[in-house]
Amino acid sequence: MIAPNTLCPPFPAPNPVDLLDLVDRALAGIAPRLPAHVDRDDLASAGREALVNATLRFDGPTNDARAFCFVRVRGAMLDELRRMDPLARRRRERVRAVSKIEHELTHELGRSPLTVEIAEALDYSTAEVRVAQSDLAAEAAGTPVLDENLADPSSPNPARQAEQGDLLAKLFGALDRLPDRQAHAVKRYHIEEATLDTIGAELGVSRERARQLRTAGENRLRDDLEMLSLWDALIA
Repeated sequence: MIAPNTLCPPFPAPNPVDLLDLVDRALAGIAPRLPAHVDRDDLASAGREALVNATLRFDGPTNDARAFCFVRVRGAMLDELRRMDPLARRRRERVRAVSKIEHELTHELGRSPLTVEIAEALDYSTAEVRVAQSDLAAEAAGTPVLDENLADPSSPNPARQAEQGDLLAKLFGALDRLPDRQAHAVKRYHIEEATLDTIGAELGVSRERARQLRTAGENRLRDDLEMLSLWDALIA
């Protein structure tokens, strides 16, 4: 007669050394989407620790051990990324906000809004709006964008963001003191990064005339002593 405890023998615990390649596989899957400032060694260390814990907890057929441990190794790496930098969710929020305001402004203005108009409506920087627009374009093309679990290297330092907001406000104040056509040419060229051909078409003038208006506006800004150092910092 067979002893009762021999009917269902316990499965042998997996050896973490035999499964170390799972750490490399998980890291390889995440690494292409990581920002440069993330230390890969930190993620690998978190993955190895999770692997050891997973082998201790696993109680099943040997064939299932790899899948069980891989899920936990990858999850530990994502948890480490959340701990390192929780700012990516803000990027997702900006994408949703920009998409919503673009539709609203298009309906209100009867045209596609400028980047600076979106930024003003949302109290974002133009850089933040451009990043969100790039993410929206990537999603529309079916290209994966930064996962909300990963770090967002474009998220500005709060102090730096405040600095840039103050500088932008002063710049717009100086632009308001320019003649309308010069202000339009300068703002579209330097802030919106529009081409001279585009600016000329918007103003109903030639490319050369658009360049002249932009140059005249730049010269007036340089003559504005309050804005001299700020403007030189932007276009030097």
